[in-house]
Amino acid sequence: MSSSNSLQLPLVSAVIPTRNRPELVCRAVRSVLQQTYAQVEAVVVIDGPDAATVDALEALHDARVRIVALQENVGGSEARNVGVRHASGEWIALLDDDDEWLPEKIERQIKTIAESGKKIFFSATGYIDEQNINPEIQPKFFPADRQNMSEYLFCNLDGIGRRKSFLQTSTWMVSRDYLLSHPFAIGLKRNQDTEWLLRHTPAASEKMAFVRAPLSYFHSDNEIGRISKAEDWKYNDRWADSNRHLFTERSYAYFLLFVCARSAALQGKGPKQILSLARKINFRYFAEWKLMLLLIKRLLQSTLKLKR
Repeated sequence: MSSSNSLQLPLVSAVIPTRNRPELVCRAVRSVLQQTYAQVEAVVVIDGPDAATVDALEALHDARVRIVALQENVGGSEARNVGVRHASGEWIALLDDDDEWLPEKIERQIKTIAESGKKIFFSATGYIDEQNINPEIQPKFFPADRQNMSEYLFCNLDGIGRRKSFLQTSTWMVSRDYLLSHPFAIGLKRNQDTEWLLRHTPAASEKMAFVRAPLSYFHSDNEIGRISKAEDWKYNDRWADSNRHLFTERSYAYFLLFVCARSAALQGKGPKQILSLARKINFRYFAEWKLMLLLIKRLLQSTLKLKR
C-alpha cells in the first residue's frame, strides 16, 4: 500500500485493555503493528498500576503505540470505553490482550466496509478458535438479516452441543462515533461483550459487514487464565434474569443450559443445580432435540465431573 493511498484511508485504532500481562499484550500489539493496512494505531489501556507493562510497551519504540496508564483499576468494560475516548481513529478495532490478528485483518475489513457502499457501524471477521485440541475456524456463519442477536449467539449448536455462531470480540471493528454513543456497560464482572451485542448491534444487515475469512487468533490456553475461565454460574444466572428483555424465551433457555449449567458443572456442582436451571425453562422448548441433548450433556458433566 503506497503512502499516498494510505493518507486517504481512515485511521483505525486498536483498543487493547490489559493489566499485569506484559508478554501477552506485547504479542497483541505486535500483531497490530504488523498489519498490511498502514493507517493504524494501538491504544493500550493499562487498567491500574503496572510498571512492567508500561516498560514493555515503551521498549517497542513505535510511535503508533499509545499508552493510557490508569491510576486505579476500572474493570474491562470501562477500560475499553477509556480507550475509545482516547483513540484518534474513525474506526475502533477491539483486541483482547491475549489474542492476535493476522496481518491482513484490518485491510480486509476496511475494504469490505468500503465496497458495501452502505453506512456500516459494525464489522466482524472469522477467527481461529484454539480452545480445543484441534483449532477450528469460527463462526460457522454470521447473523442473517434482522435475525435476533440472542438467538444467533445461543441457539445454533452442533450435534454435540458446541456453539457454531459467535462474534468474538477481537474480530470486531466498530465506528468510533457509534461506540461513544453506545459504550460498554460499567461494573459487569463478565458477559460485557455479550451484553453489548444484545443491546447495541444494529438489527439490519445493511449496517453490518462481515468477512468470513479467519483473521484473528482466539487464544484460550488454560494457563492464560481468561476471566471467562472462572465463570460463576450464579452470577451468569442472575445476569440473565435481570436482562430477560434482551433474550427471546427460546434463547434464554439455551443460555441457561449452554452457559449457566456449564459453569455450574465446571465448578463441581451436581445434577441438582443443573435441574434447578432446567426447571426455569418453558417445557415446550425441550421438544428441540439439541436443547434436550444439551441438558443430558450437562447432567453427565455434573455427575462425572467432566471438564468439557
